Amino acid sequence: MFPESFTQLARQNKPERPEKTQEELRSALEKNLFSLKPTIEEEAKKYKEALESDVFEDKEGEPEGSGEKRKEEIQNRINSIIDRASAIKERLDSKEPLPQSSPEISATYTRPDKKKETITLDIEAKLEEFTDFYNKTKLDLPRDFEETIKDIWEKNQTEIQESIEQNGFDDLLVVPGNISLQDLAEKMKMGKGYYFYQAKEDFSDVKSQNVDKPRIILYHHAETLPEISKNTGLDIHLNITGKDAIKLYKANPNNYLSTLEDALILERKYFEDTKKHLSDWNKKSAQWLPGSRAGTRLVYSYWNPDDDKLGVNAIDLEGRIDYLGVRPSRSFF
Repeated sequence: MFPESFTQLARQNKPERPEKTQEELRSALEKNLFSLKPTIEEEAKKYKEALESDVFEDKEGEPEGSGEKRKEEIQNRINSIIDRASAIKERLDSKEPLPQSSPEISATYTRPDKKKETITLDIEAKLEEFTDFYNKTKLDLPRDFEETIKDIWEKNQTEIQESIEQNGFDDLLVVPGNISLQDLAEKMKMGKGYYFYQAKEDFSDVKSQNVDKPRIILYHHAETLPEISKNTGLDIHLNITGKDAIKLYKANPNNYLSTLEDALILERKYFEDTKKHLSDWNKKSAQWLPGSRAGTRLVYSYWNPDDDKLGVNAIDLEGRIDYLGVRPSRSFF
């Protein structure tokens, strides 16, 4: 890791990005406001249909109040979206100059079934969430971690919004750079630890690309790869060879979860949030990691519920397995 003085010097010499005009900022904010309209309409439609079909009534065998709970959940979703829209309109109506960047991005995603949903990501909330997560797992963070992540967010806001609109990414990771894989694996350990196949048990032969850089990674919070495909129409490329995975990676290196480091963080963070494992091989959710190699072999990972372990495997590039695919994502450095 670079000494702090070097990092500070690099930051001081970093070329400034051209500022957006107030007209450009206002136009982007108006786009965010209009993006919320179809979601409000869709949720209102669901609420009306639920009222007409007695969804909010307790069904036989349900605990008392179950129907009312469903009603409150829909109402809370609608109110949350309306609150965001009101806050944006208040900023637009204000005479105060708009800031160059916003901690929050809202975008409308149209699913393959034509249903629309508004996805909102807030970098300040996520930084607080991940700082707590890394503190809990005792992972040491660089001193400038928060500032660096905010800088990545600021300079990539347009691309982040487009990625959400096009691919339906509904969650993100914030990942520090220059973390030892051995240390990271120990801090992210779950269950009974790890299972290894043709990879050294101290991780010393695994080499990954771009893990020296802090990064924001957009991903889908769906539990399985087939679920991602169903919800988004994106190809998860099940049963491809390692060679095929590398071709995909070289063509679009930032469009797939690509390293063991990122997979370890995602797996542990998802478990912290849901108490589930998103790379369960039984659910066809093992993932090639085309940015990580063990010698000449390509690394892939998966959760094995039978052994309560995370598999860290490396096989020859011609290898293929029907439950093994790639996880769509979008990385920003």
